[in-house]
Amino acid sequence: MYGSPSLARLAPLTLLLAAGFILPLLLPQYFLFLGNVLMMYAVLALGLDILLGWAGQFAFAHIAFFGIGTYATALLQARLGVPFVVGMPLAAALAGLIGLLIGFPATRLRTVYLALATFAFAEGAQWVFNAWDSLTGGPDGLRIAAPSVLGYRTGTDPTAFPVMAAILALVIAATMYLTTSKFGRAMCAVRESEHVTAASGVDVRATKVWAFAISGVYAGIAGGMFTLYQSFANPEVFGFSLIVLVLSMVVVGGLGSIPGVLIGVVLLGLLPELMRTTMRSLLVWQELVYGLILILAMMFMPRGIWGLIGNRRRGSP
Repeated sequence: MYGSPSLARLAPLTLLLAAGFILPLLLPQYFLFLGNVLMMYAVLALGLDILLGWAGQFAFAHIAFFGIGTYATALLQARLGVPFVVGMPLAAALAGLIGLLIGFPATRLRTVYLALATFAFAEGAQWVFNAWDSLTGGPDGLRIAAPSVLGYRTGTDPTAFPVMAAILALVIAATMYLTTSKFGRAMCAVRESEHVTAASGVDVRATKVWAFAISGVYAGIAGGMFTLYQSFANPEVFGFSLIVLVLSMVVVGGLGSIPGVLIGVVLLGLLPELMRTTMRSLLVWQELVYGLILILAMMFMPRGIWGLIGNRRRGSP
């Protein structure tokens, strides 16, 4: 489980990269749009899983870091002329730095108190996005110029698709290395028992704080990906409904599992489209549907779909 991931585990990422360049030539724009959304959600959910599934910290600040990554990437390009390949890493680093700063006081809290404190931060961040008209455009939103990636102009679904696939492949590879590293073992130990972990000589608080920071970097990367295929950012995008959606993806797919998270992203990421096309009358109850799915998954599949698949393969009940 630990050490560097094998080439066999990394090999499927080459298929993702190949699909990123081939599918825009074959699929209609609508399907490419869905693919872009799912790839962005995948990075966002993997970041939340680092904090929730691996480090065991039930926090809701993740969506605020996503907004910071989006606005920072767009503003660095629009106001300062910073190219995407520089602006997106800077925005992700900013989100990670804020995550680090939030992590210091937040990690003194546990369970529901941590959830409430980080949810308050997320709501405060959305208030800033709405109120800071001169920077974010306020409730009217911010127009995003089409980014240029090493001279390759994006801004539409077909042009953004290969870049999105490349970023997702890199993030998945980085997650494999992270979760099989010594730090990954420390996060797992903190999740299982903080007291035993501390007795083993691991700095529990530092591990949790760095998990916050890394989770923020992931969310900042997802925010940069948002600017690749969207031309407009509105504070409503970074609201409570997205927190519920991403949390549902992680829990339903399987906490602490890269394949599980990706399964949850595909299933729940496509659910709004399924509801829109076949159950339009239920679309207004979307958040309620997500909440119901989340409750049922926690009751009957505590380890998610991937955990259920693992049990079946091992012959366990």
